[in-house]
Amino acid sequence: MKCSMPCSLVRFLPVLLGLILAMSSESPVQAADQPNVLFIISDDLSAEALSCYGNEQCQTPAIDSIAERGIRFTRAYCQFPICGPSRAALMSGMYPESIGVMGNGGANNFTKNLGDRPSMSQHFRNHDYYVARVSKIYHMRVPGDITAGVSGPDHEASWTERFNMHAPEWMTKGEHIHLTNENLNFDKDKHYGLGFGGAFYVVKGESDGREQPDVMATDKAIELMKAHRDEPFFLAVGLVRPHVPLVAPASYYDPYPPKEMQLAPEVENDLADIPKPGISKTSRSSGLAGKPGKQQEVLSAYYASVAFMDAQVGRLLEALRELDLDEETIVVFTSDHGYHLGEHSFWQKMSLHEESARIPLVISTPSGPAGSTSEALAEQIDLYPTLAELSGLDVPEHVQGKSLAPVIRGEAKGVRRAAYSVTGNGQLLRTDKWAYIKYRDGSQELYNMENDPRQYRNLADSADHADILQRMDAAVTSKRNELKPKAGGRQ
Repeated sequence: MKCSMPCSLVRFLPVLLGLILAMSSESPVQAADQPNVLFIISDDLSAEALSCYGNEQCQTPAIDSIAERGIRFTRAYCQFPICGPSRAALMSGMYPESIGVMGNGGANNFTKNLGDRPSMSQHFRNHDYYVARVSKIYHMRVPGDITAGVSGPDHEASWTERFNMHAPEWMTKGEHIHLTNENLNFDKDKHYGLGFGGAFYVVKGESDGREQPDVMATDKAIELMKAHRDEPFFLAVGLVRPHVPLVAPASYYDPYPPKEMQLAPEVENDLADIPKPGISKTSRSSGLAGKPGKQQEVLSAYYASVAFMDAQVGRLLEALRELDLDEETIVVFTSDHGYHLGEHSFWQKMSLHEESARIPLVISTPSGPAGSTSEALAEQIDLYPTLAELSGLDVPEHVQGKSLAPVIRGEAKGVRRAAYSVTGNGQLLRTDKWAYIKYRDGSQELYNMENDPRQYRNLADSADHADILQRMDAAVTSKRNELKPKAGGRQ
C-alpha cells in the first residue's frame, strides 16, 4: 500500500504519540506542584490572647504574620470545648455525636468508629502526599503523654510517619509556682493522675527552652520540610502550649509583669442569670476568688506560654521561606478550642460561652487574599473540606463540614447560617446575631451578640424575646435529631 505521507514521518508517529501521552499524564513534576499544607494547632488557646484578634498586651507576631498574608476568621467555633472530642471532630470532618467521641475517654474509640472512612490527613495520604504528625494532633494527655513520650489515642492510618515529643513539662528546671488549689503529686516516676492537667502550675525555665516539647516539635517539623521539600506534603504540627502546666523560659515572662496584666472586667451579679449547668470552673472553685494578684500571675504565665508557642510558629514560617516553600504552601493556624481567662470569673475550658467555644482560625494560601478578615460563621469541621478543595482533592461523602474556600477566594461572604458546638450537658447554636445555649436540664441562655458580645445579659427569660428563643430552641432540637446515629447503621 502506498503511503499518503512521507514514510519517515510514519515511522516517527509511535515516538510522537508516546511523547504526547507522556505530556498529557500527571508527571512527578506536576504532582509536586500540588500545594503543601502546613497545619499548626495550638492547645487550649483563646483567640482573645492573640494580638491579631485585638489583645493589646500579649504579642504574637508570627501568628499575626499568617493573618497578614491570608485571612483571619473572627467567628470560628469548635465542635466541643474539650481536647479529645474537638480533635476527633476536626480530623474526621464529623460532629462529635456522629463520630461518637463525646469526651476525652471516647477518643480511644476514634479508630473503630471512623472505620474505613479517611481522616483529613489520611485523605491527603491517599492522594500521594507525604503526611506526618509531629506531637499532639489527636488527643494526648498533657502533661502525662508528653512526660511519657507516647502517642496517646492516635489514629495510625492518618500518617505516613508520626513523631512524639518526650519532655520534662512540670519537671523542668527553674522557678516553680502553683497558683491554684489542686493537690498535686510530685512523683517523678509517674505520668498520670498527678493533678497537673488542670492546675495553673507555672514554671519559669532556666534554659533557653530547647528541652521543651514545642521546640523539639518545631525542630522535627523543619527537618521534615527539608527532607520532603520536593514532594507534596501535609505536615501537622501540634504545639501543646499554652496548655497547663504553663512552662516557658524565664525570658518570655519579662514582657508580662503580673502587676501590669489587665484582668477581665467584673460585672456585678454576673453569674446570677447563668444556669447552674452553664457555670464552669470559677475563680472561687479554683482558689483565685478575691485574689487579683494571683489572677494576674495566671495571665502573665499564660501570655508567656502563648508568646513561647508563637516563637515556634515563627521558626516554622522562617523555614518555609528559607526553603522557598512559602509560595506553594497553605498554612493553617488554629486551636482545638477556646479558653476562659477570668471572664464571668470562669477559667479554662468546658464552657459553651464565647471565649471557650470560639477558636482562632487563620489561613494563608499561595494565591489567596492578604490581610483579609472574615465574619463568616465557621466550624472546626469545615477545615477538612476547605483544605481538600484548596488542594484540588475531592471531599469524601462522610464529611459534614462546609468548605470555606469560596470565602477565602472572595466568592462568598459565608457558607453557613449557624455554627454548632456541644458538650456532655448542652448545645450551642451561634448565628449572626444570637448565641443560644440549651442544657440537658432544660435551662437556657440567649444573648444578643450585636449588643452584648461579652454575654453579660441572658435574655432567655425575657418576654420580648420569646419568639426568637422558640425558634432557636427548635433549631437546636432539629440539629440534635439530625446528628443522632441512625438505627441499624452509622452516621
